[in-house]
Amino acid sequence: MMEYNSKQEQNKYYKVVLVRIETDEYIILKGPEEEKLLAGILQDDYNSTRYEKMIQLLAEEVVMKEYRKMFSSIFSMENIQKEFEEGKNVIEYSYVRNVGDENSVVNTKVYPRTKQGDSLKEFMVYVLLEPGMQAEGNKRAV
Repeated sequence: MMEYNSKQEQNKYYKVVLVRIETDEYIILKGPEEEKLLAGILQDDYNSTRYEKMIQLLAEEVVMKEYRKMFSSIFSMENIQKEFEEGKNVIEYSYVRNVGDENSVVNTKVYPRTKQGDSLKEFMVYVLLEPGMQAEGNKRAV
């Protein structure tokens, strides 16, 4: 019998999201219930996508104030599309956010999932809790 002990199994993903650009879907595959509820009630709006709205909500509600501007900039749809079109394979940023009742350092990585030519169709977002990293003024950007 083969033993399964991958590094992925050791990592504790706090949140995993699939974003489909053309159909404007923001699907939380794993994550806190309150964020799943928020994603489900985001209304259609011609001015902004569900993804952009969710990024704005997260920045305002769970990301520590000093990280909000950079968080919003790095994870904007415009920036993600630009970075992947320019050949980047991953977008990564560590910041402090509310996790349960405390502030913790998380590392977020965004990977392209489906591309058609140069055009990005889907991407995945992985939010990983950094072990033992409670934050008070603990700033760390990648």
